[in-house]
This record gives sequence, structure tokens and C-alpha cells, in this order.
Amino acid sequence: MSPIPAGWVVTSSYSSAGCAGTGVAYSIANTANQSYATVCSMSPIPAGWVVTSSYSSAGCAGTGVAYTIANTANQSYATVCSFSPIPAGWVVTSSQSTGSCVGSGVAYTIRKV
Repeated sequence: MSPIPAGWVVTSSYSSAGCAGTGVAYSIANTANQSYATVCSMSPIPAGWVVTSSYSSAGCAGTGVAYTIANTANQSYATVCSFSPIPAGWVVTSSQSTGSCVGSGVAYTIRKV
């Protein structure tokens, strides 16, 4: 229930009697100076980051789904899941079917304009 600070992500979640109401606790990490991260699907996605894959994960209590995310700061193109945020200044150039995006099965190729 606690807010996640800007630039931080949920890296795992687990059942905890110490968290009244939800019964779920989070482990969080700062994305500063990182290029990639593995996060639970309920995690906020930092500005300028994209979801590059999604998969089932026992380490994400509640949703059971984890994402691999990437920082686009030093990239000019990327392949992302269709539900990924698209950073400002980026456009979708194509779409394709994929097994790497559990939940949608669709990926986009995006590029910086």
C-alpha cells in the first residue's frame, strides 16, 4: 500500500503477515545508473523505460507476472511488448507476434524520432 518512490521499481513481492490489508510486501530497487531490470508487473515503470518481455514468476505474489524492462536513454530503437509505455519522442514502426510478451502475444518495434 506504500507508494513507490519515483525511479524505484518492485523487484519481488511476497506474502507477509506484517502488511495488514493486502498481506503482500514488496522488495524495491532504485533504477539509477541501471540499463535493465526485472520487475513485478504491478511495479511502476520509470519514465523513459520500456517493457521488453513478460513471463510467469513465482517471485511476484498477486499477479504472478514479471517484466524485463530497459532504459531507452542510450538507444535509438527497441522491441517492446504492446502494453509497454512508449516514451515521449518515440514512435511504433511495426508490430509482430511474439511468445516473449505473456498476456498480449504482440510486440512493437519502436524508434526515437
